Amino acid sequence: MDKWDPLILREVPARAERGFSLFELLVTISVAAILLAIAVPSYRSIVQRNSMAAQVNDLVGALNYARSEAVSRGQRVYLCQSTDETHCTDGSNWSDGWIVYSPDPTAAGVSPASDNIIRVEDGSSGQVQISRSNGLPAHVSFNADGFALGSQGDFTFHTNSSVPDRTVEIEPSGVISSSVE
Repeated sequence: MDKWDPLILREVPARAERGFSLFELLVTISVAAILLAIAVPSYRSIVQRNSMAAQVNDLVGALNYARSEAVSRGQRVYLCQSTDETHCTDGSNWSDGWIVYSPDPTAAGVSPASDNIIRVEDGSSGQVQISRSNGLPAHVSFNADGFALGSQGDFTFHTNSSVPDRTVEIEPSGVISSSVE
């Protein structure tokens, strides 16, 4: 129905209603909420899997780098757990990070110093726990031939979720492999 404009004294055509009704908005929001409820758990699992894969790749990369440096330098190169990125820490929890270092072969001791640290990793963000097995020494080392004699064992990567654990194994030959448990 048309309305009359009292100032102009003519008929003003009715405008078409624009927008959404309250019912249409509620239906749209409900559908979006259901889709989010389905998608969020899957997304969380993807993020945790990616975080685990990144940590495994970081440690495997550091181990391969230490082996490569041992061969190219012609001397023993070590990798150890570190919480402060300057000193080795004893223990089985490697989640706080690690150091790759190559001490002077003529010097006494094998501790890292500012002049022999080759690479530092700051570890995981707390989502992934990295632990070494009882057979693996606190200092993993590779000799000038790339062998890990005396440093064979494995690291286990674990999250507090449904993501399967991963294992990184170091063979006496220096070969590093990873697997899903």
